[in-house]
Amino acid sequence: MTYKYIHGPESFSQVVAQAQEEFSCLSDLDADCGKDFSGKDKLVQYGYENWLKDMEEDDRMVLIGTLKLIIELAEELAEELAEE
Repeated sequence: MTYKYIHGPESFSQVVAQAQEEFSCLSDLDADCGKDFSGKDKLVQYGYENWLKDMEEDDRMVLIGTLKLIIELAEELAEELAEE
């Protein structure tokens, strides 16, 4: 979903919010995300279903790191736009 936000018309703050949501879900797949959804359930909603089937721990850690970088970059870009 973050990929779609990056390549779509969404603002940097929307990219940050979505990436943070996915980051949280990936960080704890069993976490209660409200409405009886676990982190894994939310990721399935975001289109990660096939990826989760074959996921190894190393893959999960790489994706968490990538999302962290996306969050940091999008936050910086949002701040720059706000200053203009």
